[in-house]
Amino acid sequence: MRLAKVQIRDFRCIEDSGEFSLAPITCLVGKNESGKTAILKALHRLKPDDAHKEPFNALKDYPRRKWRSDARAGNDAPVIQAAWKLNEAEVQSAEEAFGKGVLSSPVFTATKGYDNVARVAASIDHERLLHHFLAQAQLSAGEREPLAKCASVDAAIDTLKSSASRSAAQEKLLAEMTARFPKGVEAAVGAFLSASMPTFLYFDEYLTLPGTISVNEIAIRQKQDQLTAQDRIFIALLELAGSTVESVNNTGTYEEFNASLRAVSNQLTDMIAKYWSQNKHLDVEIKLDYARPSDPPPFNAGWIFRTRIDNRRHRADTSFDDRSRGFVWFFSFLIWFYQLKKIHGDNLVILLDEPGHSLHARAQADLLRYINEQLKPHYQVIYTTHSPFMVDADNLLSARTVEDVVEKDSATGEERLLGSKVSESVLTSDADTIAPLRRALEFQLAQSLFVGKHTLLVEGESDVAYLKWFSKQLQAAHKSGLDYRWNVCIGGSLARIPSVASLLRNEGLRIAAVTDIKRSDNGKVEAARESLPDGHLITLDTYAGQSDADMEDVLGRSFYLALVRKALDLRQPYDFPELTPANTPARVMQEVEQHTATLNGNHRTFTPSLPAEWLFRNEEEATRLPGFSSALDRMERLISHLNGLI
Repeated sequence: MRLAKVQIRDFRCIEDSGEFSLAPITCLVGKNESGKTAILKALHRLKPDDAHKEPFNALKDYPRRKWRSDARAGNDAPVIQAAWKLNEAEVQSAEEAFGKGVLSSPVFTATKGYDNVARVAASIDHERLLHHFLAQAQLSAGEREPLAKCASVDAAIDTLKSSASRSAAQEKLLAEMTARFPKGVEAAVGAFLSASMPTFLYFDEYLTLPGTISVNEIAIRQKQDQLTAQDRIFIALLELAGSTVESVNNTGTYEEFNASLRAVSNQLTDMIAKYWSQNKHLDVEIKLDYARPSDPPPFNAGWIFRTRIDNRRHRADTSFDDRSRGFVWFFSFLIWFYQLKKIHGDNLVILLDEPGHSLHARAQADLLRYINEQLKPHYQVIYTTHSPFMVDADNLLSARTVEDVVEKDSATGEERLLGSKVSESVLTSDADTIAPLRRALEFQLAQSLFVGKHTLLVEGESDVAYLKWFSKQLQAAHKSGLDYRWNVCIGGSLARIPSVASLLRNEGLRIAAVTDIKRSDNGKVEAARESLPDGHLITLDTYAGQSDADMEDVLGRSFYLALVRKALDLRQPYDFPELTPANTPARVMQEVEQHTATLNGNHRTFTPSLPAEWLFRNEEEATRLPGFSSALDRMERLISHLNGLI
């Protein structure tokens, strides 16, 4: 199942996060103290890997600004509310348990408050469930008659219990329904869905493996139930080798055990070689030996566990503790993840708080590659970051911004704190908040400009989005999408094309440009055309069928207005007129800007990126909007022209 939407209320710096959706890999970006960690902590408490770990605690977690001595104590109001969506196999499993069609929707909601009681609510077709039981009960018409007005199993149970005399068939039906739903239908369905709900795993910078470990000390802390986060990583490493703290302390010979450690060492060495591009000459060696009396306490008694890294290039080995902080984090993460995967299987949501923040930029890119290649196929991942190298520029719309919002009264100037808010509008938030996203885009642009042989310049971010989205739709229809060799880059306005082309010409790149056009642009068009190879300047008037044209005009008025309508949730009397009014600008973007400027403050402020964002988040619905087929035809012609230039 997939975590679809989340809302968090009254938790630390969060008063109401607002409801926000989650992607298979979701990146939370925001300034320091904006509330990113609080979001992960609240999610973790919904269903942690340890049921006794970090329950909601009003004294610790309730917002101090709203604190009262009785605040939230024992209150069942939800701190976290999560909407889950079942996949087809899970829907089938639920139908096998309760009957076909009993779940009216594959989406259900799980909540938990300061009373730390998890609650699950699903859309249940109670009449269908009752019919399912009655169909198997083989009741006569007379035996069915008392149940004719019952609309649910719970009502049928009450009716049969209140009956003065019950037939054998009615008695059997009552026994079956009571046994199946001892606490009611809602509770039984909720328990079934709750058991299937993924476990949340939380990992931060403090979960790292020490290079030298006293097994005796860990054994003592384990008996006292005082294990540290570092102890747990070590125990995970032991379990990877098929052992425990007790078995290490009680072993008489360790040849067999060392063989297991060698196997784990080899496995970790292979993973490091694949995902640690900083140094390809490292071997991991995990050793168990007995303490040396001259070593400092507590490493002078009992069994000592040592992790060492052998550098084949320098023919030297070092203690794990002497490696870089980034390497220690990455190594510890691999151990933690593989062990928890062994325990919990694939039914996990992984929460990573500032993963790899001490890693070099290239190592962060390796970690992001690891997340996409190893985690994404099996798990949903939610992580926080400040680094542009931990942002996937190809999936920018899967990021969510987190801001500590202060609202200012325009009349009085008084400021009101609203707490941390989460937004899906990744291109329209506070500049400081989205700085990592913009840096990721800029880095991708720089990389593509100086690495890609075929560079396609477009004016803005929304142009990139439309080309990629329609390319995907063409491929889904078994037609040719945009050639993968094109590196689509944001080159800015028509006037900038000659300077960008001049800069790149010496790099041996083949450059083309798709540009908006206005009648007043004749001089700029000629300058741009002369700076590019013959036929490599494509003006959008050819595909829009009008002399003044943006990319939005290629989409067509009908389709683009439908996108804006959806993105801004426009309804009458604020919607666009069906027919084009007199004196309306030829370019649909100008029409939209004029119209949205008249809207009241209850509507979102229009920006060109909003319709593009909505398009990616609502792909199936977008293909049913008016004008889609015509827009697809025009974009197919444009993309075909571009492919012909390679």
